[in-house]
Amino acid sequence: MRSTCLLSAAAALCLAPLGLPSALALTDDDVVKAIDKAKQSLISQQGQNGFWPEQRYHAASADYGHSETALFTLIYTGEHPNRPYIERGLEALMGRALDYTYAISMRAMAYATLLQRNLVSGQKRDLVRTALKADALALVAFQGSHGGWDYKSLGGSAGRYDLSNTQLAILALREAALAGIEIPDVVWQRSQALYFKLQKQDGAWNYGEHNAQLGQNTPGYGSMTAAGLASIFITADNLDLNSGCPCRGGVSNKTRGDLERRIDTALRWLSEQFRADANPKSPHAPDWHRLYWLYAVERVGIAAGFKYFGDHNWYKEGAEWLLKNQQPGGAWGGIPETCFALMFLYKGRAPILYEKLEFKAADGRTDQWNNHRRDIANLTGYVEKQKEQLFAWQIVNLRGSVEELHEAPILYITPEAPPAFSDADKKKLREFTDTGGTILVEASCGNPTVRKWFTDFAKEVWPEWPLKPLGPDHGSFQDPNPLKQRPEILGVTDGIRTAVFYAMDDVSCPWQTKALASKDYLFKWGINLFTYATDHAPLRYKLSNPEKARTDRYKSPVRGGDKTAVQVARLKYNGDAWMTGRNYKCFEPVIAYLSRVANVNLKANDAGAAAAELKGVDAAYIAAAGPVTLSSADRQALKDYLAGGGFLWIEAAAGLPTADPEVQKLAAAAGWQLKPLPKEHPAVTGTLKKALGYNLAAGVQFSRALKVARLGPRAFADLSGIYQDGKLVGIYSPFDVLYSATGYEAYGRRGYQQEDALAVATNIVLCLTDRPGLE
Repeated sequence: MRSTCLLSAAAALCLAPLGLPSALALTDDDVVKAIDKAKQSLISQQGQNGFWPEQRYHAASADYGHSETALFTLIYTGEHPNRPYIERGLEALMGRALDYTYAISMRAMAYATLLQRNLVSGQKRDLVRTALKADALALVAFQGSHGGWDYKSLGGSAGRYDLSNTQLAILALREAALAGIEIPDVVWQRSQALYFKLQKQDGAWNYGEHNAQLGQNTPGYGSMTAAGLASIFITADNLDLNSGCPCRGGVSNKTRGDLERRIDTALRWLSEQFRADANPKSPHAPDWHRLYWLYAVERVGIAAGFKYFGDHNWYKEGAEWLLKNQQPGGAWGGIPETCFALMFLYKGRAPILYEKLEFKAADGRTDQWNNHRRDIANLTGYVEKQKEQLFAWQIVNLRGSVEELHEAPILYITPEAPPAFSDADKKKLREFTDTGGTILVEASCGNPTVRKWFTDFAKEVWPEWPLKPLGPDHGSFQDPNPLKQRPEILGVTDGIRTAVFYAMDDVSCPWQTKALASKDYLFKWGINLFTYATDHAPLRYKLSNPEKARTDRYKSPVRGGDKTAVQVARLKYNGDAWMTGRNYKCFEPVIAYLSRVANVNLKANDAGAAAAELKGVDAAYIAAAGPVTLSSADRQALKDYLAGGGFLWIEAAAGLPTADPEVQKLAAAAGWQLKPLPKEHPAVTGTLKKALGYNLAAGVQFSRALKVARLGPRAFADLSGIYQDGKLVGIYSPFDVLYSATGYEAYGRRGYQQEDALAVATNIVLCLTDRPGLE
């Protein structure tokens, strides 16, 4: 299981620096191609007997190790056991007796991956589990009394060991434990004590005391330091489940000590020494075990939740070096080197599920953001198991950009003392939610001071909407896991979506302690929460373009009519619902799009205008998100505006089904008629007299909530005309247009896909440039 950074000093070294460029030369598509080439290289080297070309290493009694490493790598990177090369390899390796730590460890991890991902069933699953248990027990027996491993069994003796064999054995036993094999605590205890003993004062590790070639006084270096830290995380994960839990009197049970200090110093070393092109401080040439180093870096980066070591984005820089140095056939040297590189690329690109915010408390303390250090790590592991997909989490701070905060759908803030958020920090958090981000705040341990702080903080940062309890029918309590028992959650809901979730009682200790037996509903809610935030949309992989890929379904040229400049004003009506969607600046993408494709200058007054203030405005816009009530004087002013040549653009914000009856009531009160526009209408086909829009009569695509209902012959823009005294004076969309044009997700949004929303908005505005074309 994964762990997290323990002390803020190291975290500060490992988080986003200021002023990093946002453009990425390397893309996830490039990485996927490199992964596929590498896998094909491995597959092509397998013999018909199921084995790969072998080499005898060190104290091995036979040639083995490559086949186990290749098979594990291919299974881990997604090759199913029903494929002939995996089936051949598995059959061959299950029949091979091994007495070599590296080979047993790799084979055990292959078995464990099959079991963890439910890739085998029935009798085959039983055989794999039996084989895994045998390998795990062998590794337990191989351990020496000092906690280390040699190439071959130590049988509990105090003989030769090294930290390379040791880290592979620990990795394998971790995977076996995750697959349900019981590993004695003494195994983890011995190993942790050994790593504590051998850690250098600067935080690094070398090869170990029994290093005949280099000597025990060799300074620490990159590959062994990263491997050592990864091993420390694993032993801690299996020995220390509490980390601040249980809470007492609103504060965590402080248990930090030597473990945290050691992790902190190792992280500092890695942050200061990291480089992607060489094994730092290597006792030999810089390229000595370089890919073995990157393999260890990936494990530490994922375990600690770090995106950066110092000012180095470890995955981006490592991937750039690997792709630059991949051989034409897909390999990076021999089989082990190719496997290390492949695992780095594959594991490191996993989508980020949650981000945990690091901050300084108002009283100056730097340790109040992470009292339950493995809460999100354990939740992420649970989600991985349930979804059978790799996910990651990471630590962030507010020194980075809002764009970086959007690398995960949920920003998790868990203070146990009020944070010292500056005005700029508050502005950035608000910008994050106003650009589609979702925040989860927990008062760690239900701390009463934090409870009071956040109530005031929410009023300050999101003053338009009250912080109030979420009802049992809220999407985060229902989808995909209907919760019979649910946490008490308050939320800031803006009419489009709930952007802020607040747990005033502790939810992180059950995640921290993996309390699945008693609090499994909190883990299920963790799945529901990111499902709600994304509306079931897939998460993007690292190095993916944050902008959604355009499909260019709307390629035809468009043009405006006689008017080249159009003004739209958001219409105020009674209550606050008229502002719905305003915080997302929904007109901005439409303005930019129209300028680019049609050379039309759209100006939008989003501050709101009363009906009597519409003179000179080409169109009044109404976001219907509840009762759309106007006084009799405002209704008359609006009717006069329309009679004088004005235009009305109404849409159901977020496509709420409850909005349509309210629009119907408004129309009845104003004496308007609402009539569905036929597919042949110029506003739908885009064929106005002088202006030319898009053909929305077919092929239009909808959001998830509408996709099934609108498939087939109903794949056209659903627009109704607003008629006053028999004259078309406006257009009403029962489905969301403007929010959909932003590309942000909202749970249950009944609207268009982003490209289609922009096309619908374009046609409506082009109608305003060519009013005679509507007749």
